[in-house]
Amino acid sequence: MAAPTMIGPPPMSYREGAPSTSMQAVPMPAGFHSTPAMAMPRITVQYPQVGAILTSARGHYEVQSVVGSGEFGAVYECVGPFDQVYAVKMIRPANRPYGEVHAEWAREVQRLMLLRHPNVVFIYDAFEENFLYYLALERCDHPLTAMLGHPMQEGLVIELARQLLAAVQFLHDNDIVHDDLHPGNVLISHADRPIVKISDFGISHELRGAPAIRPNVVHHKIMAPEVVAAGYTSKQSDLYQVGLLLYWMLTGTPALALELPYQELIRQVGGGEPRRRAEQIGTPLGHLIAKMLRRREVYRYTSAREVWADLRALPAWQNRDLFRAK
Repeated sequence: MAAPTMIGPPPMSYREGAPSTSMQAVPMPAGFHSTPAMAMPRITVQYPQVGAILTSARGHYEVQSVVGSGEFGAVYECVGPFDQVYAVKMIRPANRPYGEVHAEWAREVQRLMLLRHPNVVFIYDAFEENFLYYLALERCDHPLTAMLGHPMQEGLVIELARQLLAAVQFLHDNDIVHDDLHPGNVLISHADRPIVKISDFGISHELRGAPAIRPNVVHHKIMAPEVVAAGYTSKQSDLYQVGLLLYWMLTGTPALALELPYQELIRQVGGGEPRRRAEQIGTPLGHLIAKMLRRREVYRYTSAREVWADLRALPAWQNRDLFRAK
């Protein structure tokens, strides 16, 4: 894929200041030459507030509310061109170099533009304003997180899994590993059935024909055993993360406690605790999830397509009364 064109000034680092009525760029002094011993010039940015107007070449986006916020991103509900409602994602600087933030934004834009699929969130626009980078995405009703906390019916779990696996298989067919399949990145829209949309490709990787890759960023709560043991991720790592999601949906609780100390988390992942907990469910669906959570990826399913072949054969799907094929 061609590298995106650089937008904006030369690489600088961010300073995230308190909200103000304007944004101030701190220019490089005349004759200044950056060296390892000297700090790069910094720019102070203000995050959008409710009522702010963001401007793109395609029109204006008025911020209505903050949908969510994390260390590396924030999502705003905006009314945009033609009074359409969008989810506008801002790549959060997090005190990183300007060039690094631009590269993350450009990579995610490029992947969303190329990866058109019914179960991948749709991108409408991408723009930069005052040193901050934005993506205008389709607005979904809520993340999967909002549906967790109590056991779901097996038929609902399998329907959500069907769509999730379809998206994952599509990514893998395009040699992309998502690497960040947690409940906040699985979005849901409601029609005659819940519609799954995978989002956030900020830390996804192109395998470029390789079987595995060493990730730069890891979400500790959903890392697969091979990341713990050898520091690499693969397509089977995505299937492990999907297995964690299915366990949570089916039981109402995560396979790994959310507040585990890091060293205990490492011990449980490396020791195969999620697989054992899935086996204790004692149902055909529980055993299928346990296979997705095996410690060695060679013993997991080889593809999302293979997972679906077993899921659709389960009585819970064959005898279902909901979500009939159209």
